[in-house]
Amino acid sequence: MKRITLLTGIAMLFCQMAIAQEIENKPFGSYLEKLNEDYPVTDTLVFDFPNDGKLLLLFNNSEYELKNLEEKFKPVLKKTTKFPEFKTLVYRLSEEYPQTQVDAVILDLERDYLPYVDQLELNGVIGMDYTGGDFTPVIGARMMFSFRKFGIGGSITNNVFFPERLEGNIKVNSNWFANLEYSWDRSNPKSNKGNMFGVGLLVNENKSQLFSGTTTQAFYKRKLNQHISIQAGVISTENFKTFYPTVGIRFW
Repeated sequence: MKRITLLTGIAMLFCQMAIAQEIENKPFGSYLEKLNEDYPVTDTLVFDFPNDGKLLLLFNNSEYELKNLEEKFKPVLKKTTKFPEFKTLVYRLSEEYPQTQVDAVILDLERDYLPYVDQLELNGVIGMDYTGGDFTPVIGARMMFSFRKFGIGGSITNNVFFPERLEGNIKVNSNWFANLEYSWDRSNPKSNKGNMFGVGLLVNENKSQLFSGTTTQAFYKRKLNQHISIQAGVISTENFKTFYPTVGIRFW
């Protein structure tokens, strides 16, 4: 998608018109007023798109140089091809606040306007938990509907418990949970899998040797890298009378 960049120097009339528009990354409360007092808008950088959309950056020339800003934003705008038609997106730039910093604005643009295809994902669950004093391998399957900024779906997981051997025989006790899950990631524009929150219900057909009565779980999972995540949570059993903290690791 070809873009034409228009650079303006100190154009006060244009700046006043721009400030009157809605700012996408407006600082909280009265911080925008304070920012305009300390670092008033003196310059603008405008990117025009073939669909009659515009990206307008407002900044103070004591913080940024036009040429440097153009070099930083041009590579991003080559990838973010989903800008709305006939609309001007206005961003305030300043290193004073987290949401107005250049890196934060670039991340917002990537998260909102990178091409993305909603999809259904199927994958396995493999890991190990420490639950109530016992290590339980975890296996299962997950189905997620993956959207631009979040994913929602469910999984069926088995917390496998190995009780003490009797007469040398190894017995396996399965603990099947049906889980609802929600995932998101604000730090990665190309993924929504950095964080996951889930709740689950024990649906065993056979009696569990770990849990009794109504048993539920809640957990939070954080991705460490492409292949490994850590997970922490709590399991409620005996009809919400007993609670076990859990911590574990997940692969993939």
